[in-house]
Amino acid sequence: MDSGIELTRAAKRIFEQIRQQRQHRFATFAICPENSQILVDAVGERAASYEDFLRDLQGRGHGQAGQAKCRFAIYDYEYEHQFKDIKDSCPSIKQKLVLLLWCPEQAAIKDKILYASSIFAIMRGFIGIQKFIQANQLEQVQQEAIELQLRALDRD
Repeated sequence: MDSGIELTRAAKRIFEQIRQQRQHRFATFAICPENSQILVDAVGERAASYEDFLRDLQGRGHGQAGQAKCRFAIYDYEYEHQFKDIKDSCPSIKQKLVLLLWCPEQAAIKDKILYASSIFAIMRGFIGIQKFIQANQLEQVQQEAIELQLRALDRD
């Protein structure tokens, strides 16, 4: 099911700045129901921490109401990877582009449905996503949980 909601040019531009130019570490996006568009909500500098990302994902600066809102997020995740079969190999740096659909349990059901039905607009507009994760609890977006899912994609 498609919601008819579209990405703004600004959202596409920020995505390309993350994917191609590596200017930012992450971005969060929110749906503006008034004009049926997906807007940029927050952008993390390249040096931003994962904790910064979690704060923006949960609506930092939007008060208590922001914590109960759904969001989309793109995160350029970097981690070290060591090949198991190659002795004395140097670890390599892996980068994976993660798309996250954050729908906290306390979010309104109407919002959850709107975001879930709009994920296809994001996937069509954001080419190059390597992992899609849907989460509704904070434990599911902790750094350890995300990295575990990304490492499962690696070839050893």
